[in-house]
Amino acid sequence: MNQKNNETVNIELSSDVISLWRENDESKYSELIKELEDSDDLVTFLCRYQKDGWIAESINQIELTGNSNELQISYNINFFSGCKDIDEDDIDYIVVEYKVNLENEEIEIIGDAVPEERSTLDEF
Repeated sequence: MNQKNNETVNIELSSDVISLWRENDESKYSELIKELEDSDDLVTFLCRYQKDGWIAESINQIELTGNSNELQISYNINFFSGCKDIDEDDIDYIVVEYKVNLENEEIEIIGDAVPEERSTLDEF
């Protein structure tokens, strides 16, 4: 990925997850995924990729891909009418790269650049 145009988000990780990464414990991936599935910052990041009127609402599932340092994130998206009523739901997914920074105790999620016709962070 060409990172100069990519969207990124840094998410603080718990000391438990950081300890598992430092020890290279076998459960580090599953614990990282559990923590990310509850991350509001990750949901906000996913909102950047939605077309007008659609928002990312919640994360369904996060899986490791066959490539090192990649995650596939499946998430719910909803369409908002002008009155903020939810008209329908759908599921979307994205594949992102990640880097765990042990010194800062955070994970950096790196996604593709947001297409011009999509939302930007300024809207959130």
